[in-house]
Amino acid sequence: MESKFLDVIRIQIKSIYNVQRLYSARAIQIEKNIGKAVNAAIIGAPNSGKSTLINKILERKVCATSNKVHTTTKLARAICYDNDTQIIFLDTPGVVTDKEHNKYKLPEAMKQACKKSLSCADVIGVVHDVSNRWTKERLHPTILDMLNMVVNVPSFLIINKVDLLKSKKQLLDIIRNLTNGVIAGNPVPSCSTPQSKDQGFGNFSDVFLVSALNGDGVKDIKDYLISNSKVRKLQYSSDKWSDRSTETLIEEAARAKFLDFLAQEIPYHLETTLEYYDDNEAEGKVTCSLSVACPSERIVKLIAGAGGGRLQQIKSSLRNDLVDMIKKPVTVDINLIPKNKPSCEQEIL
Repeated sequence: MESKFLDVIRIQIKSIYNVQRLYSARAIQIEKNIGKAVNAAIIGAPNSGKSTLINKILERKVCATSNKVHTTTKLARAICYDNDTQIIFLDTPGVVTDKEHNKYKLPEAMKQACKKSLSCADVIGVVHDVSNRWTKERLHPTILDMLNMVVNVPSFLIINKVDLLKSKKQLLDIIRNLTNGVIAGNPVPSCSTPQSKDQGFGNFSDVFLVSALNGDGVKDIKDYLISNSKVRKLQYSSDKWSDRSTETLIEEAARAKFLDFLAQEIPYHLETTLEYYDDNEAEGKVTCSLSVACPSERIVKLIAGAGGGRLQQIKSSLRNDLVDMIKKPVTVDINLIPKNKPSCEQEIL
């Protein structure tokens, strides 16, 4: 009887010791800012849905999105948290050709941003727009070149916009062509003759079918990234959801709105600057004002629209996006300024 009593005491002491050890380890982990993290580079052709996918996983509109190409112009990091795991998304510009670079007057850094992201990545996600009838069965040549440069980095394929595909029966053949008939070393069955192997990549570890816009299949990607996380020193605090300031994100969100509302190359020639920003903690709201330098007075009138109607639409849409990003009520104003407007001294002369 005494022996059994001692055994119970020993078990209780051991249990207390294990709990203390667990708390001590956790305290050291917190003190040293240690946790699980994964750096995920998200690459793809322009307008394939990279930023939309990241926003959906974050449940916050951190990355600017637009229906037009080249909304993202710089490498940006968006941070997602899941318990003790930190997912750092490297949101990249879509691949840029020299012709597009000159046509849209894009920043020089855009051409190198994708390649730079790969050097920081633990895993690479390739977003492919399956709704594009011309390119749905082949990867962009530049994307292929980039993947072949980093074959030792795990990569996975994200087939996006599957909800827009009229016939889902095509999916198996499309997957086979995009993966060269191999996923994680296993063959992919197909009913048709495969295309040339120089149009796909045979080293993907997994394939996900998603609709980033409505969220279908997005959780599977998040779970996959968490499974690829590693214990390391965390780069960001738990209240950080981007590596850039809120002010910069507001400017980019405004730029994306002009891309959506204006035709042709006009929005690419606008210069958007945040002139005023106030995050009122006491009232729990944000107030901001932007100035937009336009090439001419004619462009100012075109953007404003009849009776200022178009500008009001832009402001309303921008406000909604900023509320989704900041998670607070937002008041926003936009001032259009022609670049060729004469100064006061010139007007006097």
